[in-house]
Amino acid sequence: MALIRVALIGLSSSSPSWLSLAHLSYLLSARGQQKFQIVALQNSSLSAAEAAIKKYNFDPTVVKAYGSPEDLAKDENIDLVVSGTRVDVHYGNLKGVLEGWKTAGNSSGKGLYSEWPLASNLQQVEELVALAKETGIKTVVGTQGWASPVVKKIGEVLRSGRVGKVLSSEMRLSGVTAEREAMQEKTEYFTRREMGGNFWSIGGGHLIDLLQSALGELTNVKSHFHIQRPLVPLKDSTTGIITRTVTSNTPDLLYVVGSLPASDTVQQNASLHLRMRRGPPFPGEPAFVWTLTGEKGEIRVTSKESVAIILGAGDAKIEVHDYQTDKVEEVEWKWEEWQEKLPAPARNVGSIYEGVWEAWNEEMSKEAGRKRYNDWEVAGRRHELLERLLVDNGF
Repeated sequence: MALIRVALIGLSSSSPSWLSLAHLSYLLSARGQQKFQIVALQNSSLSAAEAAIKKYNFDPTVVKAYGSPEDLAKDENIDLVVSGTRVDVHYGNLKGVLEGWKTAGNSSGKGLYSEWPLASNLQQVEELVALAKETGIKTVVGTQGWASPVVKKIGEVLRSGRVGKVLSSEMRLSGVTAEREAMQEKTEYFTRREMGGNFWSIGGGHLIDLLQSALGELTNVKSHFHIQRPLVPLKDSTTGIITRTVTSNTPDLLYVVGSLPASDTVQQNASLHLRMRRGPPFPGEPAFVWTLTGEKGEIRVTSKESVAIILGAGDAKIEVHDYQTDKVEEVEWKWEEWQEKLPAPARNVGSIYEGVWEAWNEEMSKEAGRKRYNDWEVAGRRHELLERLLVDNGF
């Protein structure tokens, strides 16, 4: 089958990024190159795109350079455009590509894969979702936590009936930033709600999607958000010296509770509780704890890394407590062989690309309906919930 031709937006020549660590690592792997071919790079300027082509040793006769989404959209030899920029730049790039395809009438068979969050605010998200639907393109959003083998293994345990139906679930997280108070200068945007990329929109968005993908869509949602440390010192990433202090308008402590729908593995109105706190955990405690309390037993997932499941880190531990025997047993999980060959950030992201390949080539028709990735309509629902809870809490 023909390779899916990919254009990357935001691949920097000057510093590592999620696009290079996660996306590029898969796309340039032996497995990735059997299914995808990078044919274009777009950056904020033509020269920046050309610099990235040189940095990553791409053949300039194969990989074209573009300085705007409008110019990129004119290239008919592209099937999938992947946007991996900072969130506040997503909207302009994605809209530019969509409108370019719409004007040229060449959107048939094409797709857009945007990293999460999709855009800086709900209005932009809704506009992009509507425009994508109008043009008829395929859409993908980078919420990949549900694709983790840890989450899949939990699903297997639940479906086996080993712990009975889930009565409640609780997820507690401490982290995302290394320090309680200070941040790196380059992450100042975490303190500015208008930028769209912060502790709640990024970390919370990924976790809310993971939980709902695993257990069902939340109802009766209530929350309490708080800014514990409104004054945030910013550090120079090289020297570690504090250069200035800014005032944050984004919450750094969040509680969300809600009810889950009945399913084969979940009791009607089972309770869900999510607690997120920026900064490191209490010494000796795991940064991530997820419990699923069932009728006959309880599942607990722990990790030293707060977002290990999302990022693909391998230290997550699954344990099952059997109420009848009162014994606790560790449940093994593992990566696919091809995933083990990739750096950690590329493993779950690689699963999304695998899903794109399967869906676009209809190779897995015998597994029709199996989830392969989240599209922009799912992203829209996630954004709506995140925004509603922010507004409910006065943000």
